[in-house]
Amino acid sequence: MLRGGAGTMGTYTHDRDWVRYDQPRRGIETLNAFFRGHAFDRHAHETLAVACTDSGVQRFRYRGRQHDSTCGGMIVLHPGEAHDGECGADDGFAYRMVYLDPSYGLELLREADLGPHLPFAPDPLTRDPHLGRAFAVLWDALGEPGERLRQDEALVRLWQSLAGNRARGQAVPSVSYRLARVRDALADAPQEHWSLDELAALAGMSRFAVCRAFRRAYGVPPYTYLLTCRLARARQDLAAGVPAAEAALAAGFVDQSHLTRNLKRRFGMAPGRFARAAAGVVG
Repeated sequence: MLRGGAGTMGTYTHDRDWVRYDQPRRGIETLNAFFRGHAFDRHAHETLAVACTDSGVQRFRYRGRQHDSTCGGMIVLHPGEAHDGECGADDGFAYRMVYLDPSYGLELLREADLGPHLPFAPDPLTRDPHLGRAFAVLWDALGEPGERLRQDEALVRLWQSLAGNRARGQAVPSVSYRLARVRDALADAPQEHWSLDELAALAGMSRFAVCRAFRRAYGVPPYTYLLTCRLARARQDLAAGVPAAEAALAAGFVDQSHLTRNLKRRFGMAPGRFARAAAGVVG
């Protein structure tokens, strides 16, 4: 199993998949995992995701293209943009990922006069050494819960690297305020059983138009985005020790089995295993 600080390689077994999940502080989630085959189905995150491939070939589809990240490759995925994941070679792949609250990054960028938008990476794969070092520093810092200042400095450094890595003059995709209203409603109340009529009314658009425009804007249809929000809510509850059945209902799933199916498709593990991973039990 992969262990050790950022920038170092630990040892890991190849006999089965494993995942380690953590919420080291508010607004940040981390995932350290190894997969031999299919890792997760197509989905989107509400966060900015930055990852480092530690071994093997990490294959994913993003913005209509297939990408292969090898050892040392950095991956940057924008909030709301759909992707999947699988192994691109027979011996599996290991990676570390940090999920960042975009609102914190926006605040930092505005303070530094680096623009009103999140850094937009036209290519999700990069070997930019500045970003790689910033990621390694942050990963190390997050491993020391009591060192708040060290973590803050590492976060600033990572966001600065992301801002410096974006393409010059690259336009940030704009999203209609109408669609943003739908997205925010789904994110704020994932436990609600929304109908397409309700979403169309929120957007002031026809049902056909809101489905088509939402997918174009966020890479997934409204229901897939709603599942993403429900999984985020359920993951928070599971990490806090809430029983799986209660977490499922609170997040808007029909029952525990509904949560289990979706959690396994997106994160490669059932609720019980996810809860153990969140508690620091690897494997």
